[in-house]
Amino acid sequence: MEPWNQSYGFLLGKVLQQMEIKFAEGLAMYDINARQYGVLLFVKGNPYSSQKDISENLQIDRTTMVSHIDHLEALGFVERTKNPNDRRSYSLLITSKGNEVVDSRWEFLNTIELGVLAPLNDHEKQLLKEFLVRIWSSL
Repeated sequence: MEPWNQSYGFLLGKVLQQMEIKFAEGLAMYDINARQYGVLLFVKGNPYSSQKDISENLQIDRTTMVSHIDHLEALGFVERTKNPNDRRSYSLLITSKGNEVVDSRWEFLNTIELGVLAPLNDHEKQLLKEFLVRIWSSL
């Protein structure tokens, strides 16, 4: 084996890169990227979250998060509402238009992932997911 393909980071990065490239093609029509799709998924599952909550949970820096939310709001995918407990902050809700994007692209995302992971059998895919969850939850 070559030295470059001995690195977990390199290999994980290249697999992720392929997933993102393919997924980006299916998001282009909505003028969003994979990270913004992730924000929509989070807001859908966690209504009334603050930008800070989303930023911390998705590990996106706060400045970048503001620009993602501004973009998603301009597209009509999320809306900001005043936080009743803190007038200085906003809570976020996904709109019906944002829900349509999430729902319509979810199956596409799964198809992309399964395509990239096609060399693995079902048991290996499940093990990979369990390992990745374990690693992520320990960080």
